[in-house]
Amino acid sequence: MKKITYNHFGGTEVLQMTEVPMPEGEIIVKVKAVSINPLDWKIWQGEMKLMSGSKFPKSVGIDFSGIVEQGNGTYKKGDEVFGIASIFKGGALAQYVAVKAKDIAPKPSGLSFEEAAALPVAGGAALQIFHQLLKLQPGMEVLINGAGGGIGPLAIQLAKKAGAIVTSVVGPSGVELVTRLGSDVVINYQHQNIGAKTFDAVIDFSGKINYKAAKKILKKKGVYVNTSPGPKEMIGSLFSGGRYKLLLLKPNPALLADSGLQVHISKTYDWHDYKKAYDEVKKGGIPGKAVLVVS
Repeated sequence: MKKITYNHFGGTEVLQMTEVPMPEGEIIVKVKAVSINPLDWKIWQGEMKLMSGSKFPKSVGIDFSGIVEQGNGTYKKGDEVFGIASIFKGGALAQYVAVKAKDIAPKPSGLSFEEAAALPVAGGAALQIFHQLLKLQPGMEVLINGAGGGIGPLAIQLAKKAGAIVTSVVGPSGVELVTRLGSDVVINYQHQNIGAKTFDAVIDFSGKINYKAAKKILKKKGVYVNTSPGPKEMIGSLFSGGRYKLLLLKPNPALLADSGLQVHISKTYDWHDYKKAYDEVKKGGIPGKAVLVVS
C-alpha cells in the first residue's frame, strides 16, 4: 500500500509517498480522508521531537475517516468510522491505517467522510478547552485569537452555546465565517486592534499572543489558554496561580460523535497533491479546515 513518510526533519521536501506493507493491528481501516493540522508540520519540522522522538522513518497524518477493512468484536468490516492515529507518530495519511477501538467511533450519518476526518483533532481541542480548562458562565467575555482556523470555528460554537460574549480575531478571509457563526465582535487584525477591552478568557490559536501579552487584556481573575505549548510554556504555567492553562491534546472521538459541532471545510485536495496542500495551508488564509481525500 502507499503511505506518506519522511526520513529526516525538514519542510515539505522531506515528505514522500512510499510503498509499505499493509499495517497490522486490532482494527484496519481503509482511509477515505485525512485532516490537515498545524501539528503535522510542527512534528516533521522537528519542533516536537521531545514528544515524537528522532527515530526514522516517520509517518504523517493524525485524524481521518474511512471504512473498516478488518474488524474486531466492536467494529465489523464495512463500518464507517472516524478517529485518530497516534498524535505524535502519525500514520493516517495512507491507504490503510491500524488503530485501536478506543481511538475511533462510528461516523455520524450527517457528516461526509471529509467533514468527519476534520473533526477529531480540532473538535477534541475545542471540547477540552471548554469542558476542562475553562468554566464559562453566561455573559462572560471571551477573546478567540486565530478564530478563523481549524479549531476557532468550533470554539466559537461552544462558547456561544455556553452563553459567552465572543470577540473573534481573524484575517480578512475569516471574517465572513466567524460572523456567520455568531461572533459578537469581529476584529480583522489587518485593519483593527483589540484596544483597551479586557476579557474573562483569552484563547490563542495563532501563537501570536503569549501569556505576558494576554495578562494586559485579562480581567483580574481571567484565564489565558495556550493551545500549542512547548516545554518552556509548561514550566511557566506552573507559576501563574491557575490563570495560565495549557491545552495538552487528548482527542476522544466517541465524545465528538454526539457533540453536534459543525465542521467548516474550505478546501479539499487529492492526497497525491500532499506537498501542495501542506504548503498552501501553512501559508494561512484558508478559513476553517482543509482535508486530503485518499484515493
